[in-house]
Amino acid sequence: MTQITIAQLYPDQLGVTGDRGNVRALEVRLEAAGAEVSTHRVGPGDELPAGLDVLVVGNGPLSAMRGVHADLMGRGDGIRSFAEAGGALLAVGGGAELLSRGITTLDGESIEGVGVFDASVVRTRQRKVGYIVVDTPVGRVTGFEDYASEWSLAVPEHGYGRVQFGEGSFAVLDAGEPARGELVRERNAFASNIQGPLLPLNPELIREILTGVAARRDIELDLTVGVGALDAYAAGARSAIETLVRGKGFHTIQL
Repeated sequence: MTQITIAQLYPDQLGVTGDRGNVRALEVRLEAAGAEVSTHRVGPGDELPAGLDVLVVGNGPLSAMRGVHADLMGRGDGIRSFAEAGGALLAVGGGAELLSRGITTLDGESIEGVGVFDASVVRTRQRKVGYIVVDTPVGRVTGFEDYASEWSLAVPEHGYGRVQFGEGSFAVLDAGEPARGELVRERNAFASNIQGPLLPLNPELIREILTGVAARRDIELDLTVGVGALDAYAAGARSAIETLVRGKGFHTIQL
């Protein structure tokens, strides 16, 4: 039986917005495909498991980000090498910010990032809160955004999705016109501010991530078997969200 190894980095510090749900969604899909899944909770000072296939980094407040910063920077070379070699990585919220080039806080402090994603982050006083719907190359991605930052991408092509409803993390040009973007992709590494969590609602995104895992390992995974009910539940939830978005619009909170 094929074994797939998943690590959730800093689950106690960066796991406040349902980030375990992203891990569980990956586990369930892999198990349905016949894989044996080994999941590791990796805290400060712990070693990442050998033979890592998927790394998940979740969300947390600025205080938690500062608390893990030194440990994370010590892992920087290994995480960058993992991503550059095509390893699957999902980073959300504060975890995604820490994997950028760096963060500028409201008081002007600069926090160095690991640099997996060629982007910079500026914290803002405008909090983006509400449902979001994004068109991506693998279909619509739907969820909830709640953060106060603006991303700038050094390579615009790394912006993976175009916002249809909601705000999004960064500005883009779409056919020469100003638009908003959400989700950043470099190889098989994804960053997003869609929380709550992201993956259970979006099966096609899970399949895209795990297809990359299979290709990197040169194995076959049938990611369509035994998941009809999960796909149906996700489709129903996404439909309900799109109805709410169209009916209520989007709101922001000033900090």
